[in-house]
Amino acid sequence: MTEASTEARINTAADDIEREGGKPTVASVRERAGVNNADATRYLRGWREGRASSGATIAALPAALVEQSQRVAGLMWTEASSLASASHAAVEREWRAQAATFEVEIAELVENLDEADRSASATAEAHTSERAAHDAELLLARTDEARAKAELQAAEQAKVELEKEFAEERATSQTLRETLAALIARIPAAEAGK
Repeated sequence: MTEASTEARINTAADDIEREGGKPTVASVRERAGVNNADATRYLRGWREGRASSGATIAALPAALVEQSQRVAGLMWTEASSLASASHAAVEREWRAQAATFEVEIAELVENLDEADRSASATAEAHTSERAAHDAELLLARTDEARAKAELQAAEQAKVELEKEFAEERATSQTLRETLAALIARIPAAEAGK
């Protein structure tokens, strides 16, 4: 195996490990590249130095390019803000329209509820009035019934008294008849004795 191919295999293994999210170590590179420990240590050090130096050699951006990139970024920010404002305004308009619709619906519901309350109150008052009238009629009927019972009782009492008086009158009448019959029976005997 040549030294160049060993170094290339170690660099490829380190790049793959780093790309996979791992940290290239001597053991991981040695295992992946299939090289010995000494080669893995030497060439991995070179790979790390190459990585470190490539970051230091980045040239500074020219001022005109920085200015242009800032201008482009500003334009993009302005456009993004404008789009966001327009989107926000549209959402806010839609929200206000929905809120107005909900307010109208709530007002209608409140009005319907008030109407239902008024209707329920009127029905309750009518029911109370009907109940009071019914109670008054019932009281009057009970009063009439009590009066009729009292009159019936008085009539029965009067009947009993009349029957008693009638019995007494009958007895008196019977006594008078008997007395009259006895008197009449004496008259012929008195005329005969003259």
